[in-house]
Amino acid sequence: MEFIDSHIHLQDYKTKDINNVIKNAILNGVVKLINVSAHPSDWQNIDMLAAEYPQIIPAYGIHPWYTDDAPASWQTDLERRLKSNPKTCVGECGIDRLKNTDTEAQIKILLPHIELAKKYHRPLIIHSVKADMYMQKLFSLLPEKTIFHSFTGSAEWGKDIQRHGFFIGLNFSILRKKNRVEILQNLDINQILLETDGPYQNIDNGETLPENLPLLAAQLAPIFNLPTARFSQKIMQNWAKFTGE
Repeated sequence: MEFIDSHIHLQDYKTKDINNVIKNAILNGVVKLINVSAHPSDWQNIDMLAAEYPQIIPAYGIHPWYTDDAPASWQTDLERRLKSNPKTCVGECGIDRLKNTDTEAQIKILLPHIELAKKYHRPLIIHSVKADMYMQKLFSLLPEKTIFHSFTGSAEWGKDIQRHGFFIGLNFSILRKKNRVEILQNLDINQILLETDGPYQNIDNGETLPENLPLLAAQLAPIFNLPTARFSQKIMQNWAKFTGE
């Protein structure tokens, strides 16, 4: 079986050797890792990892937790990276009203991400927490290739996202929801991707690893009434559809 980790922060691992993290992921069938940033201070590290490992796809953005700390040159730097590498993604970016109630400031940072993703036809990776109403108002602005990562919302919110053609990223956090079966069985499996959000979304009090993707697939597959191998194949087909590969 093959897997794509559609959202991971490789530069943030503290207790693991990053080279072993990547090599073990590859040994466990992970063929691509979308290495996502939270702040421009991450971008150089992401560049270095992508230069060393062809399995890594860089994603550049400013997480809504860090919008107050965005350097003045961030848009210029982001556009330069998008121009220089046609395989890069934009993100993660979005709105998080759990951590920051200044929604206006977050949207001000989010909008240029959206514009650049559309200008350069790149996937956009969205972080949305307690912000359904605000994100809904932006649906018409989002590019077709948009992922709402780490989805743990209601079944209705998930269906609304997918009705607009966007994809949903699932990680271990969805399995902690008491009503996970109801939520997941209301989603369209054709618009789902897998992610670890590593090193976050801890498993057994440890850092989540991309090599854990087969375990995630094995736990999700029965909810969609599919064998693990067929479920994993379906997710890979979804990635091909999402990217146009």
